[in-house]
Amino acid sequence: MLGGAAHGEGNMMKKTTKGALAAGGAAALLLGGASTLAYWSAEGDVEGGTFTSGELKLLNEDCDGAGAGEGSGWFFDGGESAPSKEYVAGDLVVPGDVLTKTCTYEIQATGEHLRAGLATTGATTSGALASSLAPTASFTVAGETTTSITDTNDGDVLTATISVEFDGGADNSTQNLAAVLSSYVVTATQIHD
Repeated sequence: MLGGAAHGEGNMMKKTTKGALAAGGAAALLLGGASTLAYWSAEGDVEGGTFTSGELKLLNEDCDGAGAGEGSGWFFDGGESAPSKEYVAGDLVVPGDVLTKTCTYEIQATGEHLRAGLATTGATTSGALASSLAPTASFTVAGETTTSITDTNDGDVLTATISVEFDGGADNSTQNLAAVLSSYVVTATQIHD
């Protein structure tokens, strides 16, 4: 009996040892896998390229009469049946007068789907008459009024018309006063929505 019991214990020990070895082997596989875990991957090439930028410029400015003799480039409107004439130093303005200056620029606009908004900066008035003067600007390309240009306008002529109106309702307090209008800057600023 004793031999049988001892034999039974030996079988039990063998089973336990086998179980322990199997568990230890599984742990070793898990640990080994943790340090070398990898997923499948693949890759493909994306070919690079050379990219060149376009440009946006307003060239060859030409303003009526600017720098020519006494001319200022500003012209009186043709109101009161008087012919339009160029404003020169010493001329006096009256309520209702509109002084206009026209400048042209060659548009250089290259680049796919280039678009630029047109505007003016500057044009501030100072002096006692300033509050009665209203400067405004408008733009045309090929005779059409516009507020923007695109790459399709490359080589076209942009016309900027700057007007200063002396308030037609100004009262007697605006007599014998002066105002100074600062320089205008015509801008074309790229827009990309």
